[in-house]
Amino acid sequence: MGSILNNISSLAAQRNLAQSEKKLTSTIGHLSTGLRINKAADDAAGLQISNNLRADIRILQQARRNANDGIGIITIADGVMEEATNLLTRAAQLAEQAASGHTSSAGRVALNQEFGQIVIAITNLGTDTLYDGSAIFGASFSIQVGDASVQDVLINPSSLSATSLGIAADNLATSTAAETALGTIQTAISQISATRGNLGASQARLETIINSLAITAENVQAAESQIRDAEIAEEVVALTRNQILVQTGTSALAQANVQAQSVLSLLQ
Repeated sequence: MGSILNNISSLAAQRNLAQSEKKLTSTIGHLSTGLRINKAADDAAGLQISNNLRADIRILQQARRNANDGIGIITIADGVMEEATNLLTRAAQLAEQAASGHTSSAGRVALNQEFGQIVIAITNLGTDTLYDGSAIFGASFSIQVGDASVQDVLINPSSLSATSLGIAADNLATSTAAETALGTIQTAISQISATRGNLGASQARLETIINSLAITAENVQAAESQIRDAEIAEEVVALTRNQILVQTGTSALAQANVQAQSVLSLLQ
């Protein structure tokens, strides 16, 4: 029976229509963003877990960039040390020649001059090699590759200079001095080789870490996607259903209002 003061049918139709429109709006939001959770009201617990996983992903991505930066430092240092080794090899050749008794005084002077230039060049290599504006040799780089200090990788390129290699005071002025210099140069070459070996081990570790971080990031991304991403097929079904409910709800509301008008007409 219709009510003049309170159109119960119309009120019920309005309430149902409002709920259907709300669901439709939510479904459209899911489809437009591709996300099941766009706000806390969609799934408060899921949103919190998703945000934590997203933070983990950002940390893993930054850790990979840090590791790549570390490899960059090592690559530069290794290339410079290779050049220093080439210079030392040439210096050893000069010392071997100067140590020979048949070398003339004039020849030894020329050899000594070239040796002096090599000593200067090696020191310049050490001081002029920079990464992001900072000296590489003699510095210590702590590469953060996780969320704890125990996961740091330390890169410690030894100081590269004539003094640190022990050849600063050497000369080839005499055969005796040349023999002494030859021994010092060979020790310097071994010292550089040891440093390169240590850095090579650090690079191998960083490369392993990068691969591990990539796998972990992929897995965490998949987990976050399962929680937050929308199931498109389900949302399309929900869209169709909610569109139908809105259409039928609109028709029902119109019909309820018509009934009220009919009651008023009878009283006129």
